[in-house]
Amino acid sequence: MFQEGSKEKHGVLKRYFGEELDTTIFYFIITLTVPFVVLGAFWPELLASLCSTAVGVVFKVFQSTYLLGVTGILVFCLALAFSPFGKVTLGKQGEKAEFSTFSWFSMLFSAGMGIGLIFWSVAEPLIHMAAPPTGEANTFEAARLGLELYFFHWGFHAWAVYAIVALTMAYFQFRKGEGALFSSCLIPVIGRKHANGTVGRLVDTFAAWATIFGVVTGLGMGGMQMASGISSLMGIPGGANLTTALILIVTFAYIVTAVTGVSKGIKFVANLCVLFMIALMFFFALFGPTGYILKTLWMGLSDYMTDLPRLSFATTLFDNDTWTRNWTVFFWAFWIAWAPFVGAFIARISRGRTIREFILGVIILPPLFSFIFSAALGGTTMHLEFVQHLNVSEPINKDFAMALFVTLKHLPFFHFMTGLSLVLIFFFLITSCNSATYVAARFVTCGRDVADPKANNRLTITFGTILGLLTVVFNYSGGLKGLQTATILGSVPFFIVMCLGIVALIKDLIQNERTQKAPMGASAQPE
Repeated sequence: MFQEGSKEKHGVLKRYFGEELDTTIFYFIITLTVPFVVLGAFWPELLASLCSTAVGVVFKVFQSTYLLGVTGILVFCLALAFSPFGKVTLGKQGEKAEFSTFSWFSMLFSAGMGIGLIFWSVAEPLIHMAAPPTGEANTFEAARLGLELYFFHWGFHAWAVYAIVALTMAYFQFRKGEGALFSSCLIPVIGRKHANGTVGRLVDTFAAWATIFGVVTGLGMGGMQMASGISSLMGIPGGANLTTALILIVTFAYIVTAVTGVSKGIKFVANLCVLFMIALMFFFALFGPTGYILKTLWMGLSDYMTDLPRLSFATTLFDNDTWTRNWTVFFWAFWIAWAPFVGAFIARISRGRTIREFILGVIILPPLFSFIFSAALGGTTMHLEFVQHLNVSEPINKDFAMALFVTLKHLPFFHFMTGLSLVLIFFFLITSCNSATYVAARFVTCGRDVADPKANNRLTITFGTILGLLTVVFNYSGGLKGLQTATILGSVPFFIVMCLGIVALIKDLIQNERTQKAPMGASAQPE
């Protein structure tokens, strides 16, 4: 009787969400996420307390592992790119890239960190200036260190995490013909039987878990920033209620665009985001202190590259354990939590590129654009603070989400540019959540698109709704701190999975080179 009832329930789910649905993974994900929604809705203080305790344990156990592990990933990626394996094509012999270089860059950048740059590019350097990990606060030296640390947190390490996950998935999916799941990437380590069994399902559940909780942070920060922008523009009260309303609006919007598919919805919005971001960057360069911005860019880059080895191999930065945990460990956890969905999405759009082309493109191009963008915005803010002595740091430190709009108030066309920035944030949120919803849904369908369009739409709506509700409850359970907690908790299990994926990739590449001795393919250029 029990087995018949269970089969009947599975049958109902498959009829509703499609025959491709893996009901075990679906149940795992619901079991892991629904309690957070219930606790956040009815006992937000209890949720905040439990999460804070859990994060304390994670910091104690994983701090050194995260710091040295992410550096190890960066070193491995660069070594692999310049090794003979760099010529391996992520696809069949002679296969060409599916997307043009600009579209490829736009989509990976928009999904990877677009909304984070808008939020942190102005705020983070000034936060470090007001509370530096070392030295005297509120000085130019503290601001200079803050810019360097921003480059460190948003530079090569972050994109190396994305690159290794995307590379592993693209290699096994397009070159080896495996499914579009992370469990399929672990076949060389755990065997096909376990990859297709309970172990594989747990792996894919952890990937979906990290995806959901990582994107919750991005959606929450974007909602907070939009609320601050609207409050600044229209003079209405901000706060959690306005943020929640905006989160719900964005949730509805990205669910609508998600059902249009990758090639239509995500590509269009991603290209639009990058164009808007370039326009915003040029606005700051033209109407801001252009010479000062260029000096800021050079100063930040030179400081970053000079101190990169020292920062990369430290287990406690500046002998300040609390600061290291609150900032660098958090950001490494943030990138790890975003890696499953960003990696799966980058893999999806990178077919036909060589390993060398892929790694160098992912690790170098987006960070360089990020540095230029942050120098334009952050340099302008530093000029206002230290040259014009306008004290913009005080209101920014009171509300991080106000950073961009506080700076815009001192430039021409404030209302127009604030409106444009709000549109940009809105589109970036749609792109990131759109991609996350698509990828998370694929984790429960064995990596395949659902054949029934209606069932596929229902699955997309379900995961989109979960993302929106989780963001709302974490927003009420501690604001930005609650959102950061969600990221850290989501990153832990996938970090272990990611390390196993690296081992599997190395093992298969070595075996493939030794046994096949086949031509590895040349760099494919997009049409």
